[in-house]
Amino acid sequence: MKNSSLRTKQNLYFVKLFVFLFLSILFIEGTFKLIAFKSLLALESIRIILFSATFSFFIAFLLSFLKPIISKRIILGLIFMIGIYATLQLGFYNFMGNYMSLNSTGDGAGRVFEYIGTFVKYIKWHYYLCLLPFFLLLLFFLIKKQILIYRKKTKLGYLVIIMILILLQCSSTLTLELKFFDSHNQIKTNKELYRKPILIDLSLRQFGVTRFLWRDFIYMVNPIKTKETIIIDEKTNKPIVSNFNRKIDDTAWKAKIAKETNPEIKILDQFYINQAITPKNNQTGLYKNNNLILIMIEAFDMSLINESLTPTLYKMANQGWYFDNFYTPKYSCTTGESEYIALTSIVPIPTVCVPNAYVKNDYSTSIFSLFNQSGYYSSSYHNWTDQFYNRTALHQKMGSTKFYSHDDLNIKMIGGWPSDINLMEEAAPLFINQDKFFSFIITSSTHFPYDFYGGVVAKNWAKVKNLDYPDKMKVYLAKAVELDNALFTLINSLKEKGILDDTVIALFGDHHPLNMPLSYLADASVGIDRYLDFNMDRLPFIIYNSKMTPTKISKTGSTFDILPTLANLFDLNYDPRYYAGKDLFSNEETTVIFPNGSWITDQAMYFAGSGKNKLLLPTVTDEYIQKVNKRVNDYFYVSEQTLKLDYYKYRFAK
Repeated sequence: MKNSSLRTKQNLYFVKLFVFLFLSILFIEGTFKLIAFKSLLALESIRIILFSATFSFFIAFLLSFLKPIISKRIILGLIFMIGIYATLQLGFYNFMGNYMSLNSTGDGAGRVFEYIGTFVKYIKWHYYLCLLPFFLLLLFFLIKKQILIYRKKTKLGYLVIIMILILLQCSSTLTLELKFFDSHNQIKTNKELYRKPILIDLSLRQFGVTRFLWRDFIYMVNPIKTKETIIIDEKTNKPIVSNFNRKIDDTAWKAKIAKETNPEIKILDQFYINQAITPKNNQTGLYKNNNLILIMIEAFDMSLINESLTPTLYKMANQGWYFDNFYTPKYSCTTGESEYIALTSIVPIPTVCVPNAYVKNDYSTSIFSLFNQSGYYSSSYHNWTDQFYNRTALHQKMGSTKFYSHDDLNIKMIGGWPSDINLMEEAAPLFINQDKFFSFIITSSTHFPYDFYGGVVAKNWAKVKNLDYPDKMKVYLAKAVELDNALFTLINSLKEKGILDDTVIALFGDHHPLNMPLSYLADASVGIDRYLDFNMDRLPFIIYNSKMTPTKISKTGSTFDILPTLANLFDLNYDPRYYAGKDLFSNEETTVIFPNGSWITDQAMYFAGSGKNKLLLPTVTDEYIQKVNKRVNDYFYVSEQTLKLDYYKYRFAK
């Protein structure tokens, strides 16, 4: 009897440690899943429970060797860390529109700390429920000081615990092998995601917060090289019979491929050389030898195109080409990567802030390089510093003659914030006298916060104060008035110089207004349900020239398609095979690629998190969904390898 009582007390210490940990983690996981994915009763919940049990069992086993006071502190520390991590993930998604990875934490944290006051406001009260287990345990340990009594275990006790731990681990990892645990047509299997959790929200959904944090950390310190099968159809690059064939001589490239010994480079060579060569079309060279000003507008939403408030923007949208089915996917560092995608048409690695991580790469295929090859003067401008992105170095690597930042331009601050009017006044004289120019301009006036009433907001408040909108929306629109006046200033400069008719202006946005309630945007959007499908990321894309025929273009497009579309319009010497995007005036299918593996084409939409799809044409088959999934997965892999191997440095080495 004595031995039996002793074993019970010995085991009770371990059991209590396990129960405290398991119930706390399970509560955090359930709270996060319910808030983030609006679902608890999903098949992956079984795996998350098993992962939580395995982790709790393992930690409890380690703590069973320690004194209660130390065990309590470690338990509280772990539960607090997991709880605060889950809370910050939810806040980050609400603040920036995506989840974060440890690989890109530095970039995201920089933006968060810069706007820490605003960020805290976007941690909704119910997000803090993830911290409830920590406070309850703390209170419980303070009241029940003797709840944990240390007893040394027998060898048999240790053996039983180890056996159960192995069983739990095998059971949880077995779910990665079982195909029915994968969502239907899932773009990456759970086994692939577990080894390489680069699709962040899909990984969080499938593995839970605790296990994703661990796997993300493992991948950060030891980025596993995975071998993926790339389907290469050697028939796709055969010329399409038409009057618009684009002739590209691959003789030298093929000779180089034949000599290549690096298998990773060879895979990329074979992938790119066998992509379809998009033919020329009726729009090819329409603006050949004209000037181009490409403007990335901060937080450019369709709701700010208003005839009375923003007449210049309204005119450009209604007298130019307006792409009304255009999307801007938000990758890990939203602004920097929307810009990066537009300038390179490369799919970013979802867990990394690519503009900062790969600033030293060769970008011979960038839009700057293409215009340089056609004899243009290329330059870039922004009325802020390199605080978040090293654009000075990046744009130089891409081929910009010079990137002019806040430090180079005579930018005058208004209430602590720069004005886009001032940006245009300073930038235009630096390129407007060139024979042919390509200028890339990044605005800032419409940037959040939208609860600050100074600066350009105070300047334009009289025009918006009586509008029937919430104050945040009024602030945004007041900032849009400044943007509109800046566009008027730019156009007027071109007109005075006598080159307006010879200049094309293209406008796109980096993301929707972050930190703006979607309901406000929905109320201000005409004819579009912003809650439906991917419409949160549906933004305007406008190409304007004073002599063009107004046209609305509804072909599905995205920031990936900007470079090929403009390259075709200006008849630049470009090879379409290097780009994830397509010319929007071609007959090729375009694919909007989101960072979690979701996608849109003219035929269907695919929601990677749930594995569900929405057919836009009745003829779409399941085979089509699988085919596009494979195409998207290939682009994730190929783009990652292209960046990591600095492929273009090899490809275009002289």
